[in-house]
Amino acid sequence: MKAKHIEKLVKFLLIAFLLVYVGVQVTRGLTPPISTQTAHMDTVFQSVSGPGLVFREEVALEESGSNVVSSLADDAVRVQIGQPVAELLPPGTYIGNSALIRQTQWEIDMLLEAQDTSLHHLANTEALGRDIQQQLGVLAGLTASGNYHGAEDIRASLTALLNQRQIATGREQCFSARIDHLTLEQERLNSFARTGAIGVVNAPMSGFYARSTDGLENALTLDVARTTGFADLIAMIEHTAPRQDSNRAGRIVTSHNWYVGVIVDRYQTQWINPGQALDIFFETGVRAPATVSRVLYQAEHDHAVLVLHSGHVSEDTINLRAQNLRLDFRVHEGIRVDAAALRFYNGERGVFTLSNNVVRFKLVDPIYEEPGFLLSRPPQNPHDPHTLRQHDQIIIGGVDLEDGRVLG
Repeated sequence: MKAKHIEKLVKFLLIAFLLVYVGVQVTRGLTPPISTQTAHMDTVFQSVSGPGLVFREEVALEESGSNVVSSLADDAVRVQIGQPVAELLPPGTYIGNSALIRQTQWEIDMLLEAQDTSLHHLANTEALGRDIQQQLGVLAGLTASGNYHGAEDIRASLTALLNQRQIATGREQCFSARIDHLTLEQERLNSFARTGAIGVVNAPMSGFYARSTDGLENALTLDVARTTGFADLIAMIEHTAPRQDSNRAGRIVTSHNWYVGVIVDRYQTQWINPGQALDIFFETGVRAPATVSRVLYQAEHDHAVLVLHSGHVSEDTINLRAQNLRLDFRVHEGIRVDAAALRFYNGERGVFTLSNNVVRFKLVDPIYEEPGFLLSRPPQNPHDPHTLRQHDQIIIGGVDLEDGRVLG
């Protein structure tokens, strides 16, 4: 009798064990696996917009009268004092010859470089192929966006790469015939230019050449941007109207420094201070890095004026004057934590991380927060084991998490 009770007990225990085992396996099968994501740094930008006006140190060149101006230098090219920058041609002269001379010289230089066998890097056809594909990708991106700024530079780069590949693959041995033809054409154009020009304009000082003028060269100087008060800057930005002055041979920008005065909503800029870095985006698509130089406002006025400084000179920026702008400030930078990963553990907010199959709870130190995520300040001690660090593996899934748990 006693033996039967023992037998029943053993059977019961075996059945109970099997039920528990099956239950554990089913629970594991239904419980989602633990997933993680790498903690990385992120930046939050804050933007403000408004009308802007550019200030430079520049000198307009001599008047051309009724003569036609043919520029000998491109926009933003650095020129030296006494260097010829423009020709004066008789009225009615077609000025395309100067541009053709520059284009012809560029093509000659490009072909000479392509056939120069001393440039060993050109023999790597695979690298050339990758460069060509990369340039085609950039061109496709510009086409898709409808922004064709820079397409001319890509065209020139693609042409050079394709010529180099012709030599590298043996499809062409040299470009001598084409170079000879272009040289003769250049001599013909130069001869016409020499006989057609009635005067040459030389740079009166060193600086950056610009072909266009707008009549504001002497009015909007660097000192004006640095010293003018709030009300006068507001009036300048609101009422200054650039005009195309075609009666000049261009201008020389004598400093790489330039300023932009921008009217913005005062109540959106209370956090802006001199020295802050930002990116300026002009309505024409031009971008330039800058820093805040001055912040001006009056108590009874709803607007403020930001005076921004930049030292970035290019063919894109040298002709900017009055445009609407967007200013992107790099306001907050920290470790990004999605809201779904945040947990409260022992009364403190943080995240669970996974390291060598061990779960660890780490605190977050929020410096910016909005619905969906926050930015956590990186710990001063890069080896701090208690605060979230860059490259930690944040657990974004899983149940029954606790500090010190070992995952099997």
